[in-house]
Amino acid sequence: MEKGKVALIAVIAAMLIGIVGISMCIDMKGNDPTIDSFHAVETVMNDYNVSEYYSSHFKVEEWRITTTSLVGSAPNSTDHEEGVWKVEIMERSCACSGINKLYVIEGYVSASTGELLDVSTKSVLESEYDKKTCSSLSCH
Repeated sequence: MEKGKVALIAVIAAMLIGIVGISMCIDMKGNDPTIDSFHAVETVMNDYNVSEYYSSHFKVEEWRITTTSLVGSAPNSTDHEEGVWKVEIMERSCACSGINKLYVIEGYVSASTGELLDVSTKSVLESEYDKKTCSSLSCH
């Protein structure tokens, strides 16, 4: 009878450990972003200044690249928002070889609320911008 009780206790303990493990996995899933990257890009593009800059400078889709990445927080943010989409939309100013001007839209969107946290527009030389995000790696 003693062995039966030990086996029963072992089975109950294993079930409890399994239940705790499952509940921890469910809690961790709660950290998934509720806003996807498509909606993050859409939020940035809906900003008035961004849409004006875009319509003035972005002309040729083949010269354009859009990237999104989930980062810890927006730069210079006093709010310690966790899970922020970084949206970068870039386009070369011409298709000619060499280092050219790159038009850049950079925005940060809360992955949980969809709020636009920060946005900027600028034009820089391709050599001054991050190599991995350049629309043409031949310039580096």
